[in-house]
Amino acid sequence: MPRINVSIILTAVQVRDYYRGTARYVVARARDGRTVQLPIRVLHKFISPEGIRGQFVINTDENYKFKSISNHAAPGRMNWMG
Repeated sequence: MPRINVSIILTAVQVRDYYRGTARYVVARARDGRTVQLPIRVLHKFISPEGIRGQFVINTDENYKFKSISNHAAPGRMNWMG
């Protein structure tokens, strides 16, 4: 299963815009330089009062269709979720 590593930083104001419907997708640059577009709904479980911040691993099928996403904290560091 292909994996794509991305860093996502969205402020609380930016997340609110997604909830208001002014934007439906988050666009991020993968570590390998690719541009990735994700529906905001796949990031709901990572929303904090400060927004969304973290390193994520996106799992896709062989056709690069989204399958899952997980928060991947750097070794020795706590992520913003604790």
